[in-house]
Amino acid sequence: MKADLHCHTVLSDGAMRVDQIIPYAKRIGLDYIAISDHESTHSIPEAVILGKELGVHAIPAVEANAWHEETQTNVHILCYYPIDTDRLQHSLSKDLKKLSDAVTKSYQSLMDEYPITMDQLYEVSKESTGVYYTHIMQVLSMMGYTGTPIGQLHNELFRAGGPHKFPYRYMDAKTVTDLLHSCGGVVVLAHPGQYKADNVMEMMIEEHMLDGIELNHPRNDEKTREHITSLCKEHDLFMTGGTDFHGLYTKTPYPLGSFLCPKEGLQRLILAGEQANKAFYEKHPKFKK
Repeated sequence: MKADLHCHTVLSDGAMRVDQIIPYAKRIGLDYIAISDHESTHSIPEAVILGKELGVHAIPAVEANAWHEETQTNVHILCYYPIDTDRLQHSLSKDLKKLSDAVTKSYQSLMDEYPITMDQLYEVSKESTGVYYTHIMQVLSMMGYTGTPIGQLHNELFRAGGPHKFPYRYMDAKTVTDLLHSCGGVVVLAHPGQYKADNVMEMMIEEHMLDGIELNHPRNDEKTREHITSLCKEHDLFMTGGTDFHGLYTKTPYPLGSFLCPKEGLQRLILAGEQANKAFYEKHPKFKK
């Protein structure tokens, strides 16, 4: 069974719509896909319905950003099979607003250097649930200032501490993982190879935040993969995988399906989802989705 469990749409910072990605998944022979937009559960209904029509299992998912205080790390956390998406979205929308406000400030700071307008930003982000740095780069690309939306210019403009980068703080990681679990979801740490702090995985495991860890991902090198495998075996966590597909909004091209979830990891994720959903409904017998 082929499963790509990490991708993004125009609802966050991806380039394709849900009704483009699900048929794409079908054409390349994926059996399972998870659209995991940043701080947005809005893709879930359409993805599930269209997936059923086309014979692709669309696993409900979302990717939440969080701040891990102990390691001073902004971590990305994947949640699969959430039930109470209304309550979840209500909380995630607060962080999404922080991001959108910061990105809008970045854009406004660039208006003195580039002949860009706010209307252009609104136009390119109108299908999204927020405003992302990719939207700024889309405007600059259309104006001819770069041919690579995620590349050198992006890095120069939005480097940490730079004049066009405005700080903001996401929710605490434990708060986020508790929220995801309480909404009936299964929690997986995304792309550990991206984080500078070497002990993020160990710390989050010790704090009982995780059900699994993303093994197969473009940013996980062989050393990181070996570390993940060792930790998951030691702590009985499952391992997932996904391309982190954004379409053209990526520094290195990776088509959908480039990185897949291990078969055993997929089976354990599905089982964990069933168990988490069952526990949720037992705790909330009157809940109606």
